[in-house]
Amino acid sequence: MSIPEEFTSQYIDHASAEQESPLYKAIVTSKEPYRSLAKQNFHQSAKYGYHHKIEHAPADSPAPGLDLENDDLYYNTEGAAADYWRDANLPKPSKNINRLRQDLAEWGYCLIDQALSDEQLTCMKQRISDQAAGERKAGIASWMGTEPAPGDKLTTTQFVHCLINKGQQFIDCVEHKTEGVQAAHVIERLISESIGERFLMSSFIAIITNKYNLPQGLHQDQAIAPFQDTAAPYTCNTMFILDDMGPHNGGTLVVPGSHKLLSAPGTGQPITTPLPPAINLTAPAGTVMIFEGRLLHGSGVNRSDDSRSVLVMNSIKPFMRQQELHMFSAHTETLKNASDKLLYRLGAIPTGLGGIEGAWNGDHLVGQRLALEQGQYLPVGELSPDSTTEELNQDFGYRHSEVGARQAPDQPERATAKSTAS
Repeated sequence: MSIPEEFTSQYIDHASAEQESPLYKAIVTSKEPYRSLAKQNFHQSAKYGYHHKIEHAPADSPAPGLDLENDDLYYNTEGAAADYWRDANLPKPSKNINRLRQDLAEWGYCLIDQALSDEQLTCMKQRISDQAAGERKAGIASWMGTEPAPGDKLTTTQFVHCLINKGQQFIDCVEHKTEGVQAAHVIERLISESIGERFLMSSFIAIITNKYNLPQGLHQDQAIAPFQDTAAPYTCNTMFILDDMGPHNGGTLVVPGSHKLLSAPGTGQPITTPLPPAINLTAPAGTVMIFEGRLLHGSGVNRSDDSRSVLVMNSIKPFMRQQELHMFSAHTETLKNASDKLLYRLGAIPTGLGGIEGAWNGDHLVGQRLALEQGQYLPVGELSPDSTTEELNQDFGYRHSEVGARQAPDQPERATAKSTAS
């Protein structure tokens, strides 16, 4: 088939060469701010930037792949980094909603004191410990998030995914019920004020670091967007702290205030002012950390002999794609027994996005998921007025959707197909 010359790749490339900056190419290909985050000898206490590379560690290090003595590396926070922040009024655990709001706005994170009751903490910690051990024994443990140490094939950081399938308490956390987390109403209010009331749950995971795990490169969870907006974040995280944490066991690394510093230059623009050093978060078990999507953060190095566990629930604005495809991942019983609130948070009651064959305006998608699970979901394929009666009267999955069932009695040409099928 012959097409106009102007539509050929060769013509488009030739014509485009005359443009100095085609549309928004400079922004979408800039890879900022991550290029700036990796700059060497630029940021404070981050000689090689905020990215960990194994080759920067001494070959004879007692902890392979790590250099735990060099204060110029971002994951060592007890020397120059601690001096930098010594007099700063950084967030401390609090139950005061207004203090929490102030911390979240100023520093990009806040710490909710005793967000989990002693009983809730004990139950959550035991359930995660048992689940992680079971997945290791089953040979299905997920080892990810950081690089393996030299000579190892797997990292020492274990993830436990899709927690909604792994205990009622986790479902209570997604629904923000006080039965699961006693600070549920405070958590829900802070998320709603950060990204809007109609937020979705993107993923809910456990992260378990073991001794001398390699650190994560510092990152923004909002980078999935990827926009730098000074007005407000697009995502918000809830982190359940299950073990006392601090520099000794690699408490989560954060750069306080980086949510403002990274967004100030604008989308696709480099960072021109060095960022301050990272800290290891220090907080007792039972604390919940709320941190927004623009905050620079990552897993720290666990120097203790014990594992360190946190749970992270990521919440996003409803126009964004969820990290976990819950409609595939969720157990059948989880969906069958779910409240409307849980289904909405999972993306199973879409309001404009994420539907199935047009069922996207407030329709429950559980019926379609169950039909898929049973191998009985038939998508609508090619049809025409000349299609046979048998073709027209197939048991399409759309017939079992809420919108399909609702509109079925009023289909204007339905009678002919119905009579031929009887």
